[in-house]
Amino acid sequence: MLKGPIEFCFFSGTGNTSLAVSRMSAVFQAHGLEVHMRPIEDTDPTTLPAEGTLGLACPAAAFTTYPMVWRFVRNLRPGAGRGVFFMCTMGGSTGGLVGPMKGLLGRRGYKPLGACRLVMPGNFMLKGRSIPTESATIAKAMIKADAFAEALFEDRAKWVRIFGWPDLVAALIANDRPFRSMRKKLAMSVDQASCTHCGLCVSHCPVGNIRMVDFPIHSDRCELCMRCHGICPANAIRIGGKKYPQYYAPSAESPRPVQQ
Repeated sequence: MLKGPIEFCFFSGTGNTSLAVSRMSAVFQAHGLEVHMRPIEDTDPTTLPAEGTLGLACPAAAFTTYPMVWRFVRNLRPGAGRGVFFMCTMGGSTGGLVGPMKGLLGRRGYKPLGACRLVMPGNFMLKGRSIPTESATIAKAMIKADAFAEALFEDRAKWVRIFGWPDLVAALIANDRPFRSMRKKLAMSVDQASCTHCGLCVSHCPVGNIRMVDFPIHSDRCELCMRCHGICPANAIRIGGKKYPQYYAPSAESPRPVQQ
């Protein structure tokens, strides 16, 4: 059963997950529950309060999620029967995420309360953008986020786990392996002719992968969350040497407004 306070820990690359977490938190608060929204990159999992309910949220990426999210969950203190729920935003498949996440948390002693997948606009190597289509997708996802929060409050949410291939997928890729491969083929870099030296990419990188020298320099820890690409005011970040349309969710938490 959902109990307050809710420690809602989340990672959001380009704002989709943050938008959904804010929406769900508003529903919980409307029911009188205290909610603490905690960005994973700024939170030590070993120091989270032990009382109440744990919420986890992240984007799907490479059929799983980012290594930083898995590291966070694996370093949580033992659950001792504490309730946990999970929400992910996605543009494609989550084959190595939702079920394996339930299994990991169960082994850590948490009681799964429910899980939800929300289809949201993509942010990776976009060929183009349609603002009306994105807005419609977000609106539909927010309705589903509201419904999931209500289901959790009413103790009727579900967390389905399919055994077999999802666990095999997670065993193979719920780590840095696929991201190492993508870093080689799709390295992030900066177009020096476009860069304005604003430093947003440096200050907002969740894994501290970018440093400012004469221009921002990407190191070898990138997890391709696309935050630096989405927030750059000059669209100066290149993926594999190529320029792509930017995406950042139109939320109050965005480092800068979304570009049309």
